[in-house]
Amino acid sequence: MPMMMDDELDDLFGDQNLPSLTPVPRGLDQRIDHLRSSSCSQRIAWSNQGCIASIAENGCHVILRNLNCDPLTGLWRLSQGEDAKVVSTIHAAHALKHLSWNHSGTELAVTDIFGSLSIFSVSVAINRCTVTKRCAVDAEDNLNAIVGLAWLHQDRTLLLPRPAAKLQDGQWAFSGYRPKLTGPHNPHVQQTTKNKAAFVTVTRTAVLRMVYQGPDGTHWLEFRGELDTVSIPSDLLTHVAICADKDSSLLIATYGSESIRTYRVEVDWQAQRFLVEHLKTIEDLASTRSNLDPSVLPSMSAYPRSGLYHLEILPSAPDVLSKETLPPVLLAFFCSGPIEGDHTTLGASLSTTIVRWELSSLKPELHSSFLQLASKKSGAGLYVDLQSFLPVVLSVASLRLLQVPQAYIETLTDDAVIETIIAALVIQFSIACSSYGNHHDDISATMQLFQKDFLKDDWGRVQNFTNAFLNDMYRIVSLDVDYSGDKKTETYLKSGLYQKTLSMQLSLGYWGEQRHRSLSSKLALAILQLRWAALTFAMGFRTHPSGSTSAKEAEAHRAEAVRSFYGIISWILSLRNFVVDEIITLATRGINRTRVHELNTPALALIFVSQSRLLFKYVFRFIRMLGEEAQQHGFKDPVWRELTTLLSKSPAGLHQFEKFFADVEKTVRQIYDNERVSDAERRDIEREMLISGCIPPRLWPAVEVLFTTTLDVVLKEFNVADLFFHDISWLGLSDDPESDRWREKHRLDVIRKIELPMHARIRRCTRCCSVMEDIAPPRGAAGWLINMWRSCICGNWWMGIKGEDETSNGKRQAAIA
Repeated sequence: MPMMMDDELDDLFGDQNLPSLTPVPRGLDQRIDHLRSSSCSQRIAWSNQGCIASIAENGCHVILRNLNCDPLTGLWRLSQGEDAKVVSTIHAAHALKHLSWNHSGTELAVTDIFGSLSIFSVSVAINRCTVTKRCAVDAEDNLNAIVGLAWLHQDRTLLLPRPAAKLQDGQWAFSGYRPKLTGPHNPHVQQTTKNKAAFVTVTRTAVLRMVYQGPDGTHWLEFRGELDTVSIPSDLLTHVAICADKDSSLLIATYGSESIRTYRVEVDWQAQRFLVEHLKTIEDLASTRSNLDPSVLPSMSAYPRSGLYHLEILPSAPDVLSKETLPPVLLAFFCSGPIEGDHTTLGASLSTTIVRWELSSLKPELHSSFLQLASKKSGAGLYVDLQSFLPVVLSVASLRLLQVPQAYIETLTDDAVIETIIAALVIQFSIACSSYGNHHDDISATMQLFQKDFLKDDWGRVQNFTNAFLNDMYRIVSLDVDYSGDKKTETYLKSGLYQKTLSMQLSLGYWGEQRHRSLSSKLALAILQLRWAALTFAMGFRTHPSGSTSAKEAEAHRAEAVRSFYGIISWILSLRNFVVDEIITLATRGINRTRVHELNTPALALIFVSQSRLLFKYVFRFIRMLGEEAQQHGFKDPVWRELTTLLSKSPAGLHQFEKFFADVEKTVRQIYDNERVSDAERRDIEREMLISGCIPPRLWPAVEVLFTTTLDVVLKEFNVADLFFHDISWLGLSDDPESDRWREKHRLDVIRKIELPMHARIRRCTRCCSVMEDIAPPRGAAGWLINMWRSCICGNWWMGIKGEDETSNGKRQAAIA
């Protein structure tokens, strides 16, 4: 029998006439089905604090993850999942449906398929949650299922940047504006925020429900109302969109019975009721969806699987350029695709029609953002091939969207383009600073990847890139880093921007335990530690015993508070000794800018940067006050006797070191006055010192005075031998072998400044990798820890750690729970 050729087989079976198949990405088909069934089907939620909550594959558990820096390599990574078992227990193992974080990122709302709703709080560690509102496990009736949920804004403003412009001097000019967040607000006020959290839900039967924190902040209250009447099963809702409007009301859009209905809802908090106004019903959706150019997309009515899978209202917002207020926009997303087993749709790929309505009397025009999509448009709809989207990185923590195709990255050869990228990252950082919390880990991770993939980890280019970013970072937040005058310490301590900017500077110079920190990172670490000590003293001495107590009880309370400060006082004295010892070392080796970089020591900068001088004077004042009080008590009380012993071990008295700082500040002021340095020039000098850790040429005469006249006085009044033998390895600021060995074999509680046993349970900072002991909050006089232990000294979250893992080089690395 003759053999048939390939072309004859093609003629026989006619394969050339079959449509080419476009494979559907794995999981996309199932995800579209979930979205089509309900608008409340968000299985992954990323909080403004950086916690990523997701529903497990079994549908009954919630897994918590977060970005964190690897303490061994310094690389950013995603943590292993931590099962929040309390969620499954409270919901009686019902299938979970929807996750939603509040705007501050500390409260997580969880709903299941039967409409049961619970709230969980993240307060101690980012990978742990506790229940704050338990759901009532009702009968298993899916008519109570929630199809719409939205958190209310707090009564505050939000920083929105305007486009950056490059000036003639080569610097970028940054500007922004602060519109007030719209919509109703929880009227109850609390100490830390202007008002408490609240959210509104809508069920399948159009029942409205307001859930909000009560005046005490611990209990959640609620009231209900009806959005509309649902009389027949076909009127049941599947999708609801909710957004805040400028007149303290809510705009709500619902989808059911193949129609979209819009409402305006006002909240009467005093009467505990909703005032509902029906605005418009859009019924002819089929004609809207098929009103497209036939050459772009076959009629969606040809696919019985087509239907709405997402409904959203974009709130009114000011236009960045024109400053005019844009009206709210209603978006409806309809999906079509092939039907399994139906050969007539085998050639179709998943595609979406986006229909847009402006909720105003203006003539609708397609938003300019849609014109940038690689797609074709027609009429009021927009056709988008879902499988043609490029990969994107979405950080809902600060509402940032970054999309950089690899082909575009490969064209970045001009330094001007790199400057543009720095400007973009700085703008995103400013948005993160103005939002809730101190979360900008995604920016740090992005910069790390850019340095590796594009800058090829070239040390010189990385340093230039980092310095340029830090310089623009301090400028965009308009932070006055010059504290060389008579500015108050309280003003500095109350501003969270100093902590946020120093925290980023600290992060960019950390590469894990296998490498030493950069000089810039060490300087930021030391200043953050000093700031933390100043805050600790300020908070600790404000702590008073509750209730009416006797003089003896009050005295015992104060003694207990002093005992809790031992570790911090010891650390401050060690830092002081480190600075003096390093200055003597620099003097003996010959001082110049190159030598400072080679030794990688922040000692000289800690003397000349005005922020650190300000903080040194502040903490010395408290320690001197405690020392005088200890002398009054004598040696009878063991608490004060131990404090006296601690202070007496110092190579020099506090007054000598305060005089040392005063001489430096006097010299710096004389240079500023003699050269008539303007305020703007002083800020530039301070910023340069803060970023580089080196002293600029204009202040070099002050350095020469320090290493001659001032140092001569130091050598006469200080016990140099005691300075040399004093242990400073635990400070984490030296690169000598002794300090490296200490870090390998010891753990330091960065909050209390005490050494921890290697087997102790710890929490680790997700950014700077510092640790603290994982203990219950203390009571009594040490209650200052309750306010201070919630975050690391750098302002970032703790993550719970359990167990130990011996790495290949022998260093211990904590394993994520």
